[in-house]
Amino acid sequence: MKISRNILYAIIGLGLYSAAGCSNDPYLYKAPVDAIWLSGDASQNATSQYVEYSFKSDGNDGDYYILNLVVNVVGNASDKDRRFNLDIVEEETNVSSSCYELGETVVPAGAISVKIPVKVKHYISDVDLTKEFAKLTFCVKSTEDLAAGIVERNKYTLKWCDYFLKPSSWSRTIDYYIGPFTQARYKFIMDFTGVTTFNDDDYNWVLGFQAQLTHLLNKYNDDPANADRPEGWPYKNDDGSPLAFGPNLKN
Repeated sequence: MKISRNILYAIIGLGLYSAAGCSNDPYLYKAPVDAIWLSGDASQNATSQYVEYSFKSDGNDGDYYILNLVVNVVGNASDKDRRFNLDIVEEETNVSSSCYELGETVVPAGAISVKIPVKVKHYISDVDLTKEFAKLTFCVKSTEDLAAGIVERNKYTLKWCDYFLKPSSWSRTIDYYIGPFTQARYKFIMDFTGVTTFNDDDYNWVLGFQAQLTHLLNKYNDDPANADRPEGWPYKNDDGSPLAFGPNLKN
């Protein structure tokens, strides 16, 4: 017996709806309610799973920074505001609610995405931000208006710290000719050259930059006026040894 295409689609759709409707798991998508999934703000260099922010790299001495959590609708815009719920994934979070402030969890009427501001605090006691990331992971909890959507994108992590983050352009070439990434080496480079992006595919640039840094470091170490500087005299690396620039350094 032949079944028409429309009837077949209807049977499949009814089966999917019934399967979703029978589930008691609030994190599963439940048709036909519109759904949401989470992402980061591309303007903040977010990846598909997390966004990282460094107060130190940004030169931010303030009390907080706003990281945006982007909520995306799978479905249609509505003519009314729609509220959604977010839970904290405890096993992927190392801060308490006192370390951040979450903006209003509403998708406005007419919108299919919204940036939710999360105020992450700089000076906290839960985590030593000079040594490790604060991590805050949200996940979608279904409501009557908006269900959890794309399974792989139902959670998102915000990470922040107060130490320098290694630039993506600090490649193995920079590691070899300039030195491995350390907090002290990167600070020296930024303070004395202002360079934060490295042209590692230009061999002449790399060698020229190596010579420039060696000259600047020697100049610093030869000046007794630097004796009282917190960076040390001679300039110290992270482990307390004298900083150096050059090929094949171990630290």
